Amino acid sequence: MKTVFIIRTESRKDFDNDFIKLIRVIWSSDIKDIYILSNFSKDDYKIDGKPTTIVYDKNPISSISINTALQKIKEDKINLNAFLISSKEIYLTKRKIKKLIEEIEKANNSLLVVGYKFKIKEDSFLDNELKSYYANKNLIAYKVPWNTCAIWKYELFDKYVSKFDEITARNSFNQICVSIDGICSLTPHKGMEDGLAIAQATSDKEKKQVYFELLNKYLPWKVKDPKKHREKLARKDTVLRNFMAIRNYSERDLLKAEIK
Repeated sequence: MKTVFIIRTESRKDFDNDFIKLIRVIWSSDIKDIYILSNFSKDDYKIDGKPTTIVYDKNPISSISINTALQKIKEDKINLNAFLISSKEIYLTKRKIKKLIEEIEKANNSLLVVGYKFKIKEDSFLDNELKSYYANKNLIAYKVPWNTCAIWKYELFDKYVSKFDEITARNSFNQICVSIDGICSLTPHKGMEDGLAIAQATSDKEKKQVYFELLNKYLPWKVKDPKKHREKLARKDTVLRNFMAIRNYSERDLLKAEIK
């Protein structure tokens, strides 16, 4: 299976030792093409003599910057079967990558996306909070794979989604008030492009039924700013529900597409 790896960075400073280690892990897997979204222009970036492609985006860590990478992949005429997206804060291993590729490869042609759940080693309080979100069956945002680390079947994505919805980065919503330690904290109304893409693919009755799978396996997630991270986690369900309501996507159809 031909899989392309896409990762987002903020600036040149992200190209540190941890990042290089991650790229080496990718190279050690079956993935041969790596696209790095960043806000500076640069020719192919080589690590251990192996080239990666730098893709310029004004806001490379935005929810829709992946579209820029996908467009570049099309321009490069890469005949891919799947694309794997991961945050640079995720502790990936060759075995974890292989698992995702195997899951999307062995499935029938209606599996759109597979992803991991996450755990936070550095902060037990935040980790317990994240676990409580996963355990809450009423939170649809915690049932779907996130682009924090997920693999998408390209043919289905290109046919039924085509690109991540720009509303997840640019919209007229006010900031959301989330409760952090009993205090209202304002946080941007953005993100959940992954969940919205799944909702888009599952809501149109004229489309072929597609499915998604969230593996019951946890990847370590490195958190630099616990407060901002808590705000991000707390807003996810509200954000996804609001975007789905605007686009008239069905929660019922989304949940029917879940592989349990």
